[in-house]
Amino acid sequence: MIPLHTSMRGLRCFCVAAECLSFKETAKKLYLTPSAVRHQIKQLEESLNQSLFIRQTRAVTLTEVGARFYQAISR
Repeated sequence: MIPLHTSMRGLRCFCVAAECLSFKETAKKLYLTPSAVRHQIKQLEESLNQSLFIRQTRAVTLTEVGARFYQAISR
């Protein structure tokens, strides 16, 4: 279940990032800075108390929890 205080902006950033697996590309698509995207994702992860992405040097991948969460909310 999604906590009630979860922002729509955070969910939108998450969905786009889950599709393109790049915070930089997500930022371009949403007309935000990469830092703003990272901040939104971090807030979402904190509100869910779960890591949704594995962060690597120049890429991100979904964790198992992140993949299940994306399937649940992307409909």
